Amino acid sequence: MTVSTDRVDWVYRIFDRRTISVKAKNEEVRKIAAMDLVSNLPFSIEIPKEIPLEDVEVEKGYFASLKVYTARDTSGVASESVEFFKVLDVDQSMEDFIKTYWLYPKLIKFELVEVEPL
Repeated sequence: MTVSTDRVDWVYRIFDRRTISVKAKNEEVRKIAAMDLVSNLPFSIEIPKEIPLEDVEVEKGYFASLKVYTARDTSGVASESVEFFKVLDVDQSMEDFIKTYWLYPKLIKFELVEVEPL
């Protein structure tokens, strides 16, 4: 499945449920800064309009159901990393996507599907 938003062609990769802590939220761009409580890695999560931002409070822990997308266009990606974005039938973990997000933040998108307090 390919999704087109913000002039970037996104490819749906995985769905995962993670425990996160919300560190900050930006209501204008509908994003939160989160810390993954398993890997202790921070990352950004987009919040769709269907989910009220009031459901997410700063400095609180949550079970978050997330969809992960990668950009189809991999220009600017180091040649040894291109395969990470191109091979879709490999089981990559959420930790792999969060780590790669730190190298290529504009090429990986995390989208909140559902959130429940811890």
